[in-house]
This record gives sequence, C-alpha cells and structure tokens, in this order.
Amino acid sequence: MADLIQLARLRLDDSDRVGRKAAVLGEARHVGFRVPDGFAVPWQVFADVLDGAGDDPRAAVQRIRTAPLPPALRKELSAALDALGGVPVAVRSSGVEEDLAARSFAGQYDSVLKVVGVDAVIKALRQCWASAFSDHLAAYRSGVDTPAQVGVLIQAMVPATAAGVAFSANPVTGDRDETLVSAVTGLGDRLMAGESDADEWSVRDGTARLVSGPGKALTAAQAGEVAQLADRVAEQFGTPQDVEWAFSDGTLWLLQARPITTLADDPAPPAVEVPPGFHVRDPRSPAPRPRLESTVYLPVLSASARHLFAFTTGVALTATDIGGWVYLNSGPADAGSTRRIAERVAEGEPLALVERWESGWKPAYAARIGQLRQRDIRALPEPALAAHTEEVAAFFAEFHDVYFRLAGAAMFLSAQLGMLAQQYLDWPPGDLLPLRGGLAGAHMGAVIGLGDLARQAAADPVLRAELERDTAGALERLHSLNPHFAEAFETYLDEHGHRSPGFDLTEPTFAERPAVVLAMVTAQLDEHFDPEERRAALARRVNPLRAELERGLASRPATERQAFAAALAAAELSTPVRDEKSHLAVSVWALLRYAALEIGARLAAAGRLDRQEDIFHLPLDQALAALGNSADLHQEVRLGRARHQWALAHPGPRFYGTPTAGPAQDPDPDPSELPADVRHVRDVAGWTTRQMQMAPPQTPHTDGLGGLGAAAGRTTGLARIVRGPGDFGRVRKGDVLVCPETTAQWAVLFPSLAGLVADGGSLLSHPAILAREYGIPAVVATGNATAVLRDGDLVEVDGTAGTVRLNAFLTARRTEQRHG
Repeated sequence: MADLIQLARLRLDDSDRVGRKAAVLGEARHVGFRVPDGFAVPWQVFADVLDGAGDDPRAAVQRIRTAPLPPALRKELSAALDALGGVPVAVRSSGVEEDLAARSFAGQYDSVLKVVGVDAVIKALRQCWASAFSDHLAAYRSGVDTPAQVGVLIQAMVPATAAGVAFSANPVTGDRDETLVSAVTGLGDRLMAGESDADEWSVRDGTARLVSGPGKALTAAQAGEVAQLADRVAEQFGTPQDVEWAFSDGTLWLLQARPITTLADDPAPPAVEVPPGFHVRDPRSPAPRPRLESTVYLPVLSASARHLFAFTTGVALTATDIGGWVYLNSGPADAGSTRRIAERVAEGEPLALVERWESGWKPAYAARIGQLRQRDIRALPEPALAAHTEEVAAFFAEFHDVYFRLAGAAMFLSAQLGMLAQQYLDWPPGDLLPLRGGLAGAHMGAVIGLGDLARQAAADPVLRAELERDTAGALERLHSLNPHFAEAFETYLDEHGHRSPGFDLTEPTFAERPAVVLAMVTAQLDEHFDPEERRAALARRVNPLRAELERGLASRPATERQAFAAALAAAELSTPVRDEKSHLAVSVWALLRYAALEIGARLAAAGRLDRQEDIFHLPLDQALAALGNSADLHQEVRLGRARHQWALAHPGPRFYGTPTAGPAQDPDPDPSELPADVRHVRDVAGWTTRQMQMAPPQTPHTDGLGGLGAAAGRTTGLARIVRGPGDFGRVRKGDVLVCPETTAQWAVLFPSLAGLVADGGSLLSHPAILAREYGIPAVVATGNATAVLRDGDLVEVDGTAGTVRLNAFLTARRTEQRHG
C-alpha cells in the first residue's frame, strides 16, 4: 500500500486523510499558487504505529519513539526525498482538526525545519507525532473526546531571504480593506518565536505603509505583493485568511493558509477617545506598547512625570493612552508656583536630591536589584511567582518616582548653569555643554568591560580568526577555543547583560543576546577601548574651554564667580546620575521581563498560551490571575495582539488639542520688583523653555540633511542604520551610527564610532552628550535620517554646521573595498 501522497495530488477533500494544512496547500497548488513541492504522510500511518499503545500518553510517546515503522515507509520516504532533489525539507504536523474556522490549533503541533536525509526525516516524523500527546495540546483539546489525528507534510525548504505572515483583513476591526503584513529577514520561524524585530506593514488600496520595525525585510512593493497573495488566497477559500509566506531570490511562495478565527463579524474600528486638553505623543514611546507593558508603564509614568519640571516651570505632566499610543499632557502651572519653587531651591533641594542619590538611594537600590536577581523564579510555586512579579512592578513604580525627581533636579542644575553662562559671559548653550560629563557613570563599567574582552580576544590568534570568520559559530565553541575568555565573557554577561535596552518589555536583554555582545567585541579587535586614553583626549578638548571660561569670569564680581562655581560643581555632580538612574531603572525593567516570561512559559506549557511571549498581550492583573485559575487565554491573547497591530497601523497625530498659552505667572506687575530668588527661578525656567523649543535649522544643502550640530568636528564613514539593540552586532570600527535616538544602554557602541546622526534629540539629549564625551562629530534632530540614508552609504558628518552629506560616488567604491 502506498503510504505517501504527493502534494500535487491533494485537494481540500483530502483533509480527513492528511490534515487541513496539507490539504489546503495541495488545493492552492492545484489552482495555481506557488507552493513548495512535497508530499504528505496520512494520519492513518500515525494510527497504525500507535496501535496497541492504550490510553496512557506516556506509553503512546514511548511507542512513537521506539516502534518500528512499516517497512515500505522508509523506502517510500527515501524515494520521495530523492525526487525533491535531496534538498533540506520542512517536516510539519498537519492535524485533521488544525486550521479550521472555529479553532486554529496554531502552534499546538510540532514542526521541524532544515531536515536532511531519510534518517533525520524519520526522527522529525516521530517528533511531530509525539507532539499530539503534549500537555499543552491536551489542555487546548479539553472537552474533545476523539483522539488526535496527525498527518505530516514534508516539503522542500524555501531558502528564504524574507518571510512572515499576513492577515487579509484587520483581525481587530474586521476591516476587509486593510491587509497587515509582518516580515523578518530569513526564515519566518524567527518571527513566530519572537526572536527578531519584525517589519509591520499596513496595505490599503494597493498602497503599502511601514508602520513599525527596522524596514529591512521588504520593500513597499514586496509588501504589496504579499498583500495581494493574501487577498487572492482569501478569495479562493471564501473567507479572510492568515497566511505564511516567504521570498526567495525575488520569488514569493505560499507556505500556509488558514482562516482568521478572531475576525469580527461587524467591522468597526476601536473608538479613539481624546480627553480634553493638549496632548503630545510621548517621545520615549516610539511605538504602541503591548498590554502587559502598558498596564505597568502608563500608570507609573503618569504618577511620576509630574516631577520633571518641579524646579523650573512647575508644570505637572501626566500620561494617557489615546488609540494605543502614549500621550503626555499638562495644564498651566498655577499662579504662585514660582514662589514655592524658589523656596525649595533656596533650601537646596535640587542638590540635596542628587547628593541623596549618591549616598543613599543608589547603593540601596543596587543591592535590592541584586537580591531580586538572585531569586530563582523558576523554582517558585505559582503564588510566590505572582507575589514576586507584583513586588518587581511595585519596585519599578517606587524607583521611577525617584527617577523623575532626580530628572527634575538635574534639569534645574543644568539649566541654572546654562542661564548663568549666558548672563555672565554671553555664552550660548552649545558652548558650555562640552564642559559637562567626563566618561563617568554606571554605563562605563559595561563599556570598559567590552574593551577588556576585545583585548583578550585580540591576543589569541586562533580566537581572533574565528571571531572574524564566524562570530555566531565562535560563540558555540568559546569554551573549546579559549576557556579563560569564555569565563570572562560569561562574567560580563552576568554583570552587565541583565538590563533591557530601553523601556520595552518585549526587547530581549543582552544576556539573552550573547551573539550581539560577541559581535561588539569583534568590532573592537583592532582598536580596544582605553578609558584613560579617552579621558585624556576629552581633557585636551575641554581644558582650553575651561581656561577661556576662567578668563571670562575673571572680570566679573566675586559674587558672580562664586555663584557660577557653585552652579558648575552642582551640574557636574548631577551629570553621572543621568546614566546611573537609567542603568538601574532598566535593570528593574529586565526583572519584570524575566518574571513575565516565566509566567508565560508556565501558561504555554499548560496549553493556555501558544508561546511564552504571548504573555505580553495580556494585562498584568490577568496574567497574575492566570497563575491561579485554568482559563484558556488564546482568545484574549489574539485580541490583545490584534489591538496592538491596529495601533501600529493607525498612529495618531503628534498632537491632540490646542496648546495652552503658557504657565500662569505670579501676579506681580513688574518682574524687577520680585525677590531675587524668585527672579532666579523664573530666569532658569525661561532658559529651559527656550532650549526645549529650539528647532534645527532648515536643510542647508540639497545633497544632504540638516539638523542640530550637537558635537563639533567633521568625519566621513559608512552609515550604519541601527534601529535597536538587535542591530548592535553589525556596527564596525569607523562606522557612522544612524539611529532614531539612543538611551544609556547604547553607550557600548560609542568606542567604535566615527560619527553619529540621529532622527531626534537636542543639545541636551543622550546621543548629543555621549558624542561630546567621546569626541565624535554628531548631528541630531535630522527628522528622517534613518529613512533617507541607507546602510553602507558613505556620509560626511559636520557636527559644527549640523549637516550630513551623502557622498554618492564614494559610497559604492567604499562598500566594494570593505566587502570585496
């Protein structure tokens, strides 16, 4: 009896023989869709192998693993694989119950990719069969009395250059006119496993728009082609479809199709309610946040952001969710607030907060983080895990209150120094800024440690050669290549890797991405970071400015010199706090990520989630409650994910409402009659407001970009487009970093850079400050550098003039020399 059925012979009517997945693809291939060739193993073969195993799942799995297969099956498998050309194949479960309109069974059965040879195929075949007896599938099939019927589909692997999924209709709104496309470079299993940042496209009326992600996997035209494929599949099968696809050498392939099980019957977009007032989209939230993150972050931000202008304008910020995006809003400061601020300043509160950080808060919080990190959350019973997660979330709220109080204090101390420099010396803000900083703060440990690792690796010729040849491969063999380096690398990850790159729970920490860290080590093999050399170079740049400052102050009254010296000392004391508080904040955030993933892992093992990362699409209270009940969460996760995708595809405007006229002023008829301390606070607040409103100049050249010159000097280098930490490993010595913005966690890149260009930022922004400390020419606030420039472009950065020029002629030559 022939056990295998060629894919070309399968039709929808064969679903009860080979499973829905195989039958759908057979039908799609028959009507003309481009589907990889292959064959199916009917579920009856699975049943024959199980015959006599009884009802015990463990006995069934043991029989699947050890029972001999029908003698003819191996021969048929070998012949069928030869007919495919001996290429690697995908071995995918195809359950009879799978991909139905009511229940998708998505992710419930196993699949194995890149399988080569008949022995490996048989092993993968057994794995797919055994997945029918997993605990999570049993929970998913709860209430179904009939045994699982598992066919297996075996297809030639598509050597994908890009892959992903597409919804032919918006699964949240039910809008049949909008197609959503998710794409990653390489194989699509990286997308399903949450291992890669995806490009998210919205396609409507044939127009594709990138709404999120690095934009590296597809062009707009290709996204449109994928959308057309999804629409044609939906038309063929008579219902909106969730399809998997892949591009290979420019050819688009259909890999799977199933109905969208959560599609609303009555299409209606979510209501976007805009509260009264003026709302500005939060610059620290460049994308909508998934539900778990939003339920923690938004209340904390709203409660703590009121401290940001506590010593300057007195305006109290709050935060709200509008259409899935975080917006900041505020009303005018109440009359009399300046007098109250002046009293607090006179008592020395801003400086006292900074000093308290150094002597009390910082060591206490660091110790607390260390204790929480040492807790073995995998060993905690469910109630203790829930309590641990609540403790971490409460800690994050407590820490963020201190975080913003320090931010408000540092803002005042910095603005006070800038205002005095302008009053006493007529120095503009940019002239004084290079005096700030000194390559100090918590981030320096990670930067110096990376340089030390590079120094060790460079000293070992064998290890160095392996890193330069294949960093990923070297990671797998570190202990055999150099045990001492491997131990040092693990120590580095333990000390510096358990921080989130930003306030994004879905973003893996560096400890979860060792290959990225090792790639950053490789980038420094030829020139390791030397902190003393860099500090000496910084001193050579700063000392002439200090001398000029002293000459300018020499003619001023003694009281002014004293006031300026005190302001400079206070501002310098507050400078390291910027990165230190951020360092600890994202360390707490990483603890919350780890706790959430542990909850997700347990729920996925129980079959209540498809994968552990689905936990991010549940609100925190529901995720915690799930540890104490047995509710199925698939529908809730699909709703949360779909709402998130809708928000990605429908970003709101930058502003809602009309700006207020400005802070209410004290009712004094003549500011000159105000007490000196009140005038001082008003002057500092005015200086702050002017700097925040400073706009970059218009683009001065038609062959480049314009922005704010944030760090003086000129440089030329290859543009390296880096949208997030997942791209850190691509940066090489001498590159020009082109990015949306940076956080303190990006500091590890700066020793390798020749220059920096940022979409956002200001003279006081993080990338600007770090660029000045490292002596790297920088232009910020370009608006769209990451969209205009391409990876590998040769660019000329003028951090004095605030311009970025593309050297089109040299770009191709430089790229050829580098890669050829």
